[in-house]
Amino acid sequence: MSRMRPLLINELGYLMLEPEQANAFFRPMGQRNNRVSTIITTNLDLPDWCDLFDKKPLVDALLDRLQHHCITIRIDGPSLRSPESPATSSTSSPRRPSKPGPEKAVAP
Repeated sequence: MSRMRPLLINELGYLMLEPEQANAFFRPMGQRNNRVSTIITTNLDLPDWCDLFDKKPLVDALLDRLQHHCITIRIDGPSLRSPESPATSSTSSPRRPSKPGPEKAVAP
């Protein structure tokens, strides 16, 4: 256990989990508790984790362990991936000038 590295779980809840997958998720989370850093990103509010894992007592135990020594960062606002987002529109960021390439002769 002392050789465990920090773990990043990105977009938890993006896909629904089968019962076997949910059970497999709880085991390493319990082993990592108070030993090594775990970073989880998700669009789910914490109460919605019960729908993802479908086992409220286990979710309560997991969240209790995760929240005991955690920092929660909640980001509210429009998605930066949506087509209407200023971050994805072509007018919001200046385009880099293209690098001049080698000149080529064009035959008539």
